[in-house]
Amino acid sequence: MNIFKLVLLSGLLTSNICYSTGASQILNEAISITDKIAAKYSDEIRNEFYQCDSNAMITVTDNLATLHTVKYFGTTISIDIFNLPQGTEKQVLCNALNVIQEYHYLASNYSTYPHVTNIKTINNTPNVVHHIDPQLSQLIASSIDWHEKSHGYFNIALSPVIDLWRQKRFECDKNQGKDCSIPTKNALDNASQFTDIKQINYNPDKKTIVIKPGMSLDLGGIAKGWMTEKVFTQLRLDGASQFMINAGGNIRHLGLHPENRQFVTAIEDPLCKKSQYQLPQCASFEGQYHELITGQNITVVSSGNYLRYFEVNGKQYHHLIDPKTNYPKPEGVATTVVLKGNQIFADVLSTTLFLMPLEEAIEYVNNNSFIEAVWYLDEEGNKIKSDNFNSVSK
Repeated sequence: MNIFKLVLLSGLLTSNICYSTGASQILNEAISITDKIAAKYSDEIRNEFYQCDSNAMITVTDNLATLHTVKYFGTTISIDIFNLPQGTEKQVLCNALNVIQEYHYLASNYSTYPHVTNIKTINNTPNVVHHIDPQLSQLIASSIDWHEKSHGYFNIALSPVIDLWRQKRFECDKNQGKDCSIPTKNALDNASQFTDIKQINYNPDKKTIVIKPGMSLDLGGIAKGWMTEKVFTQLRLDGASQFMINAGGNIRHLGLHPENRQFVTAIEDPLCKKSQYQLPQCASFEGQYHELITGQNITVVSSGNYLRYFEVNGKQYHHLIDPKTNYPKPEGVATTVVLKGNQIFADVLSTTLFLMPLEEAIEYVNNNSFIEAVWYLDEEGNKIKSDNFNSVSK
């Protein structure tokens, strides 16, 4: 997901299909995450990988407890909780951090860790039968399920193609924009032979997985939003009723602001971000944001083409790859989704609705009452909103 600029000013946070899980089941899952960390790992592992003080900054004032960390999911994560019982603040925030840590280790496709079998472990030895943690098993099961629900626009097996584009972007950045190139069609065609999600041999009962040699998995389109909702559930379990989570642009609200009004999320104008605020309309605070979102129990997430991209022969190529073409989608600037339910799938939906053809995406949202969305279409700032978007905008 792309990261919108978010600031807190007097409580202004600037940043027909059923998918629901029962509330009691979600709470039980949250209990198991923190309890299992204590039960399944040794003191040595917990001291090395699940420490709180050395991995986050926690501050507590009269009615506000805040956690801030930059160590997980390759982004900044902050949690603001209001009006917790005095003396409980640090433990509540450390429990939330443990959830962040657990999903970071399980979902990573960049590093392995000695205490878990994670996505990188699976990718390193694809033809080995891997026994995986129940938390990772559930995440993979939902990821596979969402390939069909997204009409094929979400595919965790697209990693070989994504890696080719990522390598070219990194090379371009390293060369400071000189001698940049895109993957050849032949390379993309070869990589796409290893992106068939049906070649993932996953057994949910045994919690095992094996993939075809040449394949690799990438949970980048689901893991951060999933983790955010698991943190949300842990906070509720620990008694928090007024809080905001900002996980690198994944915004999650619950309850009312201490001033007894709804929280407000301001969505940054992507063209301002892309131009480094050099456009005339970006000179004022109001001009830097194109929508204000409000609600008591919502998630706000955006995907777009304006942060991670590189340029070749005057054409820009961003990081959101269309599985149907193996190329970045050429149209559109950004899509923002607001979820009033099923918030755990926020990342999947924002990416899917960006990649889908516009008419198909609009129909998808209008047919599902828990989603609202706005599409930022072009460099002229034209936008289209879902039918009931105004119900969540200010």
